Amino acid sequence: MTRKQLQQLSKPELIEIILQLQARMAELEEQIKRLTEPPKDCTNSSIPPSQSPKPNRANEDSKRGPKRGHQGQGRRRQQPDVTVECRPHRCGRCGADLTDVPATLLGTSQVVELPPIQPLIIEARRYQVTCPRCAHHQQADYPPGLGPQRTFSARIEALVCYFHHVQHVSYERLQKLLGQVFGLAISQGTIANIIRRAARKLQPQAEKIRVTIRASPVIGCDETGARVDGHNQWQWVFETPQASYHLIVPTRGSQVIKETLGEAQPQVWVSDCFSAQLKAPAKQRQLCLAHQLRNLQYGIDAERCGFCYRMQQLLRRALGLNKHRDRLSLHIFAGQVKAIEAACDELLGGPVSTRTGQRLRKHYRKHRDDLFTFLHRLDVPADNNASERALRKSVVHRKVSGGFRSAWGAEAFAIFATVLQTAQKQGHDILTTLTSALEPSPKPAPLTLTEPS
Repeated sequence: MTRKQLQQLSKPELIEIILQLQARMAELEEQIKRLTEPPKDCTNSSIPPSQSPKPNRANEDSKRGPKRGHQGQGRRRQQPDVTVECRPHRCGRCGADLTDVPATLLGTSQVVELPPIQPLIIEARRYQVTCPRCAHHQQADYPPGLGPQRTFSARIEALVCYFHHVQHVSYERLQKLLGQVFGLAISQGTIANIIRRAARKLQPQAEKIRVTIRASPVIGCDETGARVDGHNQWQWVFETPQASYHLIVPTRGSQVIKETLGEAQPQVWVSDCFSAQLKAPAKQRQLCLAHQLRNLQYGIDAERCGFCYRMQQLLRRALGLNKHRDRLSLHIFAGQVKAIEAACDELLGGPVSTRTGQRLRKHYRKHRDDLFTFLHRLDVPADNNASERALRKSVVHRKVSGGFRSAWGAEAFAIFATVLQTAQKQGHDILTTLTSALEPSPKPAPLTLTEPS
């Protein structure tokens, strides 16, 4: 509108135009903000790497020079199981017999081979004998593992569980793999029954691991999504350096922590800042600094926030100090810790001009005592990466299989994850652990769980 047209309007009409312009300006400013601020990804937020866009790598191999990587090495020669002697038997020039002529070794070549794989059918025949002396009918027993109630051996059942729960092979693909590679005809229903029985046998070990976790002074915890019978649920992990306990439940609430811990109260709880995690009944906490570094990075990227930059540098300084604590005397280390905490208090008390910086400063003021617990205790990590690693295979399984068709399948997966991850942490071979647990005869438990002091 021209100036003359505006002068002819009444005051209420002008006010209405101004209000419309203000609303439009606010809308455009919001659009400009969305277009100009950096996107959130795994480098500046808690978004997982799988959901972050992957940039194309620049094709500059010719400019870099030699390709980077480790030095290549040939395969080490091993003691052969089969030796093939390659000797000439007849002269190629005159036809003379060379069978008994001494030969000189020119070289050797080794090829690794797998023998043909085929099932071995073992039939146990049970007999009865009548004693000629007293006419008693004496019957023999089936050997352990060869009774009529069993179709497949413990080794085959362990292999089925290994492929499904460790290598994330679905029932359909596992059926084909066993048939095509091992020559073993097996139905998907039988595979499900094997996994169900194996989970029942591993359940007591999983319960022992839960008891051990409850008695631990320092516990890390995290959760991730799970799809069970067409519904969204949550997989939790409770983690220590010696054990991991998994469970899949319908809720992400703090009652899961209370039900798992019971009356136990750990000394330190290591987690992210999810509200349910902050309600864990622990005497002290350690917030995951890896999460905090990424959150501060967004404030740096989006608003060039000075507070976020200085806070990030302070956290990195604390992490560096913890990394080299073994090289420092107790007096010097304590002095450095005191200096870091004083710098933190000064930083949290200073002015902050950006919106992201103000939000994060408020957050760190609230959780000030939870930032540097790892500097006061050797058994406390500075991040929650161990719990995230414990859930990584579960995320892979979810993406490969699409979820669990039944509640018992989800429960079985949690039991397997608990026992096998704990076995791996304690240096046990996973396949051996499964085979030992599924053997029919009583054997010592493959895991050695000790109550922490």
